[in-house]
Amino acid sequence: MAAHIPEVLALADALCCLGLGLLLAAAYDGARWLLGSSRPVCLILDLAAFVCAAVLLHSFAAGRSYSGIVRWYMAAGAAAGLWGYFFVLAPGLAALRSLVRWLVLLPVRLVWITAVRPVGRLCGRGAGRTAQKLRSALVKRQTKQLQKKAKVLYNSN
Repeated sequence: MAAHIPEVLALADALCCLGLGLLLAAAYDGARWLLGSSRPVCLILDLAAFVCAAVLLHSFAAGRSYSGIVRWYMAAGAAAGLWGYFFVLAPGLAALRSLVRWLVLLPVRLVWITAVRPVGRLCGRGAGRTAQKLRSALVKRQTKQLQKKAKVLYNSN
């Protein structure tokens, strides 16, 4: 059985592992943002994150920890870092990523609105015809009347 570790040193190890958990969660979230969220990508990233968490905890325990082995409070600190990232930081970062995406695509949208769309309308290939066709099809669909119910005649013979 391992010797008792002072609480101050155990707390310091747990806080370091909390930081490792935050970094691992940020790397995982960034990889999912870059690579997408399809099932195979998520499976590979989940397995990679699990392996990275194990390697990080063992390397921290071997190199920097007072005890030299992985203890429960190190794993709890890393898990708290992961949960803290995904429940506290991730929503704010998702809003920030949406803002950055909007700002990056703003010049493209402005060029589309000011240059591409008017040129397409001048050439007669604008989206106006397609929208008009869709509107007329919708109106036709809404104005169709069902057939009147025919009366059923019974043979009285």
